[in-house]
Amino acid sequence: MYGAIKFVPLVIILLLTSIAYAEGEPEVVEGAVPPGSQSGYDKLFQFGGPDGVSGQLRKGDEERTAKYDSIVLQKAWKPYFDWKKDLNKKYGLAFGINTWLLYQNATDVLPDTDDDALGYIARFLGTWTFMGRDGGSQGRIEWRVETRGNVGGGNIAPATLGSNIGVVGLNTGFPYNEEFDLDIAVLNWTQGFFDNRAGFAVGRLAFDAYLDANPFQTPSGGLLNRGLILNPTLPTTGVGALGAVAETFVGNNIRLGAQIYDANAKNGNWDYDTFEEGEYIKAVEFAWVPSQARHKTDMIQFTYWKTDRIDLTNREAGEGWAMTATWKFDKWSPFLKYGNSDGGGGTASEEYAAAGFKLKSAFDQIWTAGAAWSKPVPDPVNNPNRREDEYVFEVSYIYQVSKNFSLTPDIQYIIDPADNPLEDDSWVLGLRALVFL
Repeated sequence: MYGAIKFVPLVIILLLTSIAYAEGEPEVVEGAVPPGSQSGYDKLFQFGGPDGVSGQLRKGDEERTAKYDSIVLQKAWKPYFDWKKDLNKKYGLAFGINTWLLYQNATDVLPDTDDDALGYIARFLGTWTFMGRDGGSQGRIEWRVETRGNVGGGNIAPATLGSNIGVVGLNTGFPYNEEFDLDIAVLNWTQGFFDNRAGFAVGRLAFDAYLDANPFQTPSGGLLNRGLILNPTLPTTGVGALGAVAETFVGNNIRLGAQIYDANAKNGNWDYDTFEEGEYIKAVEFAWVPSQARHKTDMIQFTYWKTDRIDLTNREAGEGWAMTATWKFDKWSPFLKYGNSDGGGGTASEEYAAAGFKLKSAFDQIWTAGAAWSKPVPDPVNNPNRREDEYVFEVSYIYQVSKNFSLTPDIQYIIDPADNPLEDDSWVLGLRALVFL
């Protein structure tokens, strides 16, 4: 708890800074015109968070303003996006190709470990809508074929670099890992009801697209640190777990949801047998939102979760809760996060808090900053000297080179990495390239 108290003034400073940057910016009014899209994907019903299939398709298809997007480049890509628009209009088929490439270098790591990393994420994803193409409640198949790894035989992936630094709940590049072979990570049926005021998804799911979903919970945003993307007090399972998610609106301001996932799933591994073990992650959510139109960006959300014991690995059962608050104004969006767990369920942290914001400037360039504190789960057997608190500060800048290509320089400052008692801090410099097609 002392670590959390020390974190409070840092949160206040960060939020005051963000308010100063955004002073005088009007709030977005409900029903404001969206930025538009290149292939008409802005009409897709988004179920789940920004890293879900529909969320990624909508984001990748945005009609962005880029500083160096030439007329020649626009004309070259126009037939491709017109073809995608035609497929969506005639057959309800929408798809995208997304690629991330991240290089990171750390100033201080554990002895005899690498201090730089180069990794990638590549996805082919899409939806095939059979119901509600012309409006109303949509029903569709969603898929995502995915692979992640390190680039080159002599390099490690950024997630491994985070381990080399010694962080536990605040991994500096956790989505980019070597243990994710080519896989159909997502394959499910998603169905909306009552003009998409309610819905469900069932099948092979990416749990992090639904559990405590919020606008900052995606590797395609400006922040790279796990503690500023995915709450480290939440339980995890493999991306591609069998499961089901359901949510509904009650009135105009209350959103309720429930989820269940196979707790034994593994990344990059097509295996349905683990579901028969009967060991699950279960969660319920409650959110207050200003309206259905803004429920993906403006929310105060509470999540309670519980996991079963995993007999095969002797992982203890666990439970905990999380809170997320976000709000979107005209140019900036702040967030606050908190989480608490009993240390079971394979969680990385017992307690956690974070705050940050993103600020959009001219030409769709985006500043993002955040700070987080984590109290890692003790590990007296393997890491008896584990510190009780660790911290991260991060700043990044998304530079939109063209409509579908961006570069993001990023800097993270780690204080007291929990599993590296030899170092008090470490700087991590990164550069990410992102392509949406």
